[in-house]
This record gives sequence, C-alpha cells and structure tokens, in this order.
Amino acid sequence: MNTLSLGESLQMLKGDNIKYSRAGGAAGSILLIETEKNNSIWIWCYWEILHSGKILATADDDTTANVGKIAVAAMQLEKKRIEKIELAPLIYDLHIFIADEYELKINCESQPKGEKYPLNNWELLIKNLDIHYSVTCNFTVRSRG
Repeated sequence: MNTLSLGESLQMLKGDNIKYSRAGGAAGSILLIETEKNNSIWIWCYWEILHSGKILATADDDTTANVGKIAVAAMQLEKKRIEKIELAPLIYDLHIFIADEYELKINCESQPKGEKYPLNNWELLIKNLDIHYSVTCNFTVRSRG
C-alpha cells in the first residue's frame, strides 16, 4: 500500500542520476526519463528543456528521431543528477532542476474538448516501492501501488 504522497514520491528522485532520456521519432514529443534507481517519469503534456536559462527544446519542436531538436535536447540530460524538484499545487506542473544548469519544465494541459478517453499529463513510477502516480488532464491524481 502506497503511503507516500505524490510530492514525497517525487522527492525520491532527488540525488538520482538520469540514465536514459528520450523523445522524438515514433514517440513524437513524449518524453521518457529513467534514473539509475530504475524510477521513471513519462511526460505527454507540454515540456521545455533548458540549459543556463535558454530553451534547448520544447514539446512542439522537431521530433525527427535521434537528430531532431527534441531528441538531441533529451539526450543531453543523461548522466546528470536531479538536484531539486518543485511541484505546483492544484495544477501539478513540475520544475526539475538538473546538474550543470539544466532544467525540465513540465506544464500540464487540460483534457481536450471532444476527447472521450481520459488523457494523462505525466506519470511517475518509483519501482522499488511499487508506486505509480498519474496526473490526468482533468488535474486529478491517480495512484496505483
């Protein structure tokens, strides 16, 4: 049974190193980040990767596999430590501060009008504790684990 809140679970990523960061190609702008402790964040909503305050790529940029703006920026996060995580209350936007002046900003989006299937903005998986949180496009949090 999960006894950690979403905020507490996110803080478990602090100090962990990113081993895998990918977006682009067939996945489009979906961004997947996995850490050395096998935790992960899947991001389907709008995001930005910054370095030294300058935007390297956003979810709206070129999604060409391996060489597109999204793919290149995502891979730059690999082997870097997650230093700080901020979660916006009520809307669940995330701001992740990463070593060497990198940042990942995640901005949740509303459920598209006419979309019958409920969509997610992002998901967090803490593998060793079997924690799984989903933040929906209706700005609700679902928990499994």
